[in-house]
Amino acid sequence: MFQPSRMMRVFVGLLLCASLAACGFALRGTTELPFSTLYINLSPNSQFGAQLRRQIEATSQTRVVDTAQGAEAQLQILDEGRERTELALTAQGRVQEFDLTLRIVFQVLDNQGEFLVPPTTLIATRTLYYDDNVAQSKESEAEMLYRAMRADLLQRIVHRLGAADTRAAAERARTERV
Repeated sequence: MFQPSRMMRVFVGLLLCASLAACGFALRGTTELPFSTLYINLSPNSQFGAQLRRQIEATSQTRVVDTAQGAEAQLQILDEGRERTELALTAQGRVQEFDLTLRIVFQVLDNQGEFLVPPTTLIATRTLYYDDNVAQSKESEAEMLYRAMRADLLQRIVHRLGAADTRAAAERARTERV
């Protein structure tokens, strides 16, 4: 009785592995960016600048450099803004829900100052249910939501850097220089 159930488990395991391979599942590898060096106009000591550098270096072969002169491309963060908008009020006029928004505007230039990615705005929004009785914990929750939105926007920036149109613009810039 022990052997048939063991054979069945092996068969089911192999079937699961084959179905994962057939559906196209693959672990996320490195992102191929169309430039080998990149300058970021944020301080490496700022939280956002450090996270962006780590994200790019961890997910691609691109090296982040300290000066714009030695870089094939420049990632310029033009604006970063936070907004908190009241969504709903209680019958007593107290805020019940906030809409938290994080907005980042960026562009990417090649070493000749030509656009690889024109000014682009990315926006992330989350809803914060608010209670005056636990205001301090709700402020901590809002900060956690902003951190999560920032991480989401960082990933979206890296994906935009590796997009097909960014690759095409970088290749056009290379061929025009030659």
